[in-house]
Order: sequence, then C-alpha cells, then structure tokens
Amino acid sequence: MSSGRVDWVCGRSQSVGRGGIARWLQRQCFQRWKAQGLLLRMRYLVAICLVSWAGLGTAPSLAEVSEAERGIYTRAVEFCRGSVKRPMALDLDQRVLCFDGEIVPDLDISLIDRLQDSGLAVVRSVGGNLLSAIRLAEALLERNATVVVYDYCLSACASFLLVASMKAFVVKNTLVAWHSPVAPYLCPLLRQAMDGGPRRLDKDVCAHAPAGFRSSYEHYKELHRRFYGLRAIDRTFEAPPQSIIVRRILQNKFGGIGDYPANLMWTWNPRYHAGQIKTQIYYEAYPQSQDEVDALAMRLRARVIYDP
Repeated sequence: MSSGRVDWVCGRSQSVGRGGIARWLQRQCFQRWKAQGLLLRMRYLVAICLVSWAGLGTAPSLAEVSEAERGIYTRAVEFCRGSVKRPMALDLDQRVLCFDGEIVPDLDISLIDRLQDSGLAVVRSVGGNLLSAIRLAEALLERNATVVVYDYCLSACASFLLVASMKAFVVKNTLVAWHSPVAPYLCPLLRQAMDGGPRRLDKDVCAHAPAGFRSSYEHYKELHRRFYGLRAIDRTFEAPPQSIIVRRILQNKFGGIGDYPANLMWTWNPRYHAGQIKTQIYYEAYPQSQDEVDALAMRLRARVIYDP
C-alpha cells in the first residue's frame, strides 16, 4: 500500500466509541503511527527531563492552585463558551486554545502549532477517535499546555486529553468519566488486575469474532501502552483506570451477567492520581456523591458510577 493510501485509510478511521476498532486499527495505520511518532517521543523525553513534575509523590491539592490561576482558567473557559469557531479556536494572544466537540478521525490539529508555549488548552468533549486523541494529546504536550476541562470530558477525552500534558484543571460542575472499549466483537470478562487487587471488569475479543480482529485489538492495546509509557508512574497502571472501589462495584453489578450497558462509565477519584500518573490534575470541586454524578450525567444520557 502506498504512503498516500495509508494516510487516507488512517484518516478515514471511525470512532472507537462507535465500534470501529476492527475497521481503522489496521497494521498499516499502526506502523505509520509508530514511525511518525518516534521523533515526537524523543521530544517528550527531553521535555520531561527539562520540566519538573511538581509534587510528584503527593496528591494534588486545590490549595496549590492560586486564586490568580483560577481566575485565568475561569476567563479562558468563558472565552471558549462564547462565539468562537468550533471545534477549535485560538484567542488573539495565542494563549488560549479552545477544543469543543467530538474527536473525529480527520481532526485538523494544525492550529495548535500557533499556541504559545505553556498556554491553555480548554477542552469539552464526549471523546471519539483514539488516533486523533493521541495526536492532539501529543501536540499539547509539545506546547507544555495546561489542560482546562469544563462541563464534560468523557471516553478518549478523559483517557488522553486530560492527561496529555503536565498539568490539568477541572472546573466545578464538570463530569470526567472513563469506560471500557466499545466494539461489536468485544465481550466483557473479569480478569486479574496487574496490581494484584480485585479483578477488573474488562473486555476481550469474543469467540465469534472474525479472523484478524484479535490482532487489531492487540494493536489498540499497544497504542494505550505506548501512550502511558511516558505518563504513568506505576508500572501496574492500566487504562482505563479503575479504582478498587469501582472494580468491586462493577464486579458486583455486572460480573455475573455476561454483559453490561454500552454507555456505562465511571469516575476516578483524584486521590489516586498522584501514585498512578505524572499529570497533576486539580479538581475545583470533585463530585461528592452518586446523586451529584447522576445529575451531571443526565444531560449526556450516560450511566456513570461514582468513585467516592
């Protein structure tokens, strides 16, 4: 397959959340991503060496975010809520990048090249295509951007954009939630977690899957491993993250029935972040109850388990 043809196939990939793993996660796409990402990964290592991960061994505290910083984040969110071009816009000072929408396969991220170093990336998204999410996250890390999340950040947004760079801030009344991969030939199962704790409710290739799907799914998992290879602290970290409490809830509710809702998600309490990932994530107000999460999820028609 020619270089141009490979680019076209990868660019026309479908959203993971819509069951497109088998269609877009071809070996050609993976090899192209691997080759093109080598230089970026070298830049990541340099950036991580040059920039200190503040508070690496301690849980992020809102007290570490000054009133002045919160004011800057608030004004940036107000700007991005306004009459700006969607899905992506840049303010006149090139200090605030807005991304609002689904992470589509052919997402044009060239505007990020104009974002000033250490600027803000203000994000609201239900998620979308894995390859585009990784490309967007890599570009944000290159700019050393602080990610500011408002309203909702789900699926690929939570898995990749939230932890894209070195610092993230989640404004109050925002729902951040993760879920297992969704595709026609993935079946739920309980498996041993790498950290030795309670089993994870996960997904693997169904017995009736067509030939070749398993290798495609292994490439999908490899993309996760490569992405978090630079961002995870604990080698036993697994994406999407599941706390021990969430694992037990998932196991008790859905572990014995062979299936669970496709729109099922869960939150991840920030007290676990410091020991798992390098990104410092600050919640202005992490939800305090399942009722609060239900209220936030209602507008999105999602079912979200609260991680207390």
